Amino acid sequence: MAFRDLDATDHKILSVLQVDGRISNLELAQKVGLSPTPCSRRVRRLEQSGIITGYGAKIDLSNQREGITVQVSIRLAGQKPEDIDAFTNAVNQIPEITECLLVTGNVDYLLTVQTDSVDGLRDFVLSKLKNIPCVSETTTMLILGSIKSR
Repeated sequence: MAFRDLDATDHKILSVLQVDGRISNLELAQKVGLSPTPCSRRVRRLEQSGIITGYGAKIDLSNQREGITVQVSIRLAGQKPEDIDAFTNAVNQIPEITECLLVTGNVDYLLTVQTDSVDGLRDFVLSKLKNIPCVSETTTMLILGSIKSR
């Protein structure tokens, strides 16, 4: 099943689950106008088809007393499969990186990074990120706040 194959009810289910992934099936069914059994079947189908890939907690980073969150855009030196493999393997070994997105445009990847301080960020960039051989350029943007997160 592809995303384009979803009907209006499937989109309603996804919309509700994005806001509250812990909602009971009964509540979900009521919100989308189904009875519980067909609603449960649809959710299971969305999970099995890979459209729903998991459930997670939303974390309000502004509640952190210490630490900073940044976005780092990455440009790789090359696009050979071994370069991409080396980069993705390195990213998966670095705990400060909480998200890695493959993007289009004039950069290759966009990372979300959490560190304990500006000094921690400097150490992260100099000792971890810049040591990945295929990384040719980075740009770091400090996240000041979030207007919308879904």
